[in-house]
Amino acid sequence: MNSRVWGWPCGRCRCDDDAVTTARDPARDRLLRRGFALEYATLGWNVAGIIVLAIAAVSALSVALAGIGLDSLIEIGASTVVIWERQRRGLRLIGYAFTALAVYLLIQ
Repeated sequence: MNSRVWGWPCGRCRCDDDAVTTARDPARDRLLRRGFALEYATLGWNVAGIIVLAIAAVSALSVALAGIGLDSLIEIGASTVVIWERQRRGLRLIGYAFTALAVYLLIQ
């Protein structure tokens, strides 16, 4: 099978047989910056929310508020995975965190 797709040797970038030159897409770069800005905003919101929820859970002795706070902690982990871009390991860690949250709520 011929690997040339759309005239490019590998089909994914504009490279030739001798040198690889990748073209920067300004629209993609702008969307990536916007995505990371939204991810940082989400991370900040969740950090502020977990502080408020921790105070409310302790003062009300509420397991439900503690569970919501732990869920926010997991969302903080998910946000850092997106920023860190380690998908396989990060998804596994997020899965463990949700399992731990389920066990905590089951025990309570």
